[in-house]
Amino acid sequence: MGLSQFGAFTQQTALSIQGAISQAALGFTGNVFYCDPVNGSDVNTGTAPTNVSSGVGPVQSIAQGYALLSEGHNDVLVLIGNGLSSGTARIHATFTWAKDAAHLVGICAPSAFSQRARIAPGTTDTAFANFFKVTGNGCYFSNLEFFQGFATGIAAEICMKVSGSRNVFNNCHIAGMGDTSASAGAASTTSRNLLITAGENLFVNCTIGIDTVARSTSNASVELQNGAARTIFRGCIFPVLASNAGALGLLVAAAAAIDRFTLFEDCYMINAIQ
Repeated sequence: MGLSQFGAFTQQTALSIQGAISQAALGFTGNVFYCDPVNGSDVNTGTAPTNVSSGVGPVQSIAQGYALLSEGHNDVLVLIGNGLSSGTARIHATFTWAKDAAHLVGICAPSAFSQRARIAPGTTDTAFANFFKVTGNGCYFSNLEFFQGFATGIAAEICMKVSGSRNVFNNCHIAGMGDTSASAGAASTTSRNLLITAGENLFVNCTIGIDTVARSTSNASVELQNGAARTIFRGCIFPVLASNAGALGLLVAAAAAIDRFTLFEDCYMINAIQ
């Protein structure tokens, strides 16, 4: 069923949106909603990518867009970037993606680093340790950056925690430990870019970590816990800037932390030592 069938979009816009959804390998069985941090408004319906009439247009915040999604219906939230960091969607506390079969797709150039369909804290926010949690199952995230960085960090920063199963992350930059201060951020032993505590999650062409802030202690890019079975990383890059010999790419600390296998296929862990 074409997106332009009901007259909600021009044919050109409909083809562009459908192409993005098809590229994300999603069947269009649910509703599509739009979030534009620059041009949107949370009083809008979220049902159009641009403001077409009073109240009909994109929402502004990720929280409002997420509220529009129905669990289990394969609804899609489209995050619209503007090519600059000024188009970032800001969150001011831990965000939890808890709905099953609810998807988030970024519209921006599909760069490997720092995609401009971007989620980050407010520039003056007090640091919070857990940034983005995925507790839902069967969700798809594509062409996005998740950046956790504050003016002053906090201990045990976790950029993303995945405790749901069978989620897929395609061309996402999970950019944690973006700040440092005494025993905080990149200087905290318990900080992580990615913490996985459930099984059968897939990461494809993702970048996990940053090489712009030095990690000065024995923290880890990725940690697996709780018998996380059949985790697959395919074509992923793990950049590190380490000023401490104990900085880890992967941490599996307990005997039962993983189950079956963890697969790294065509992946690179790169330490840009200063």
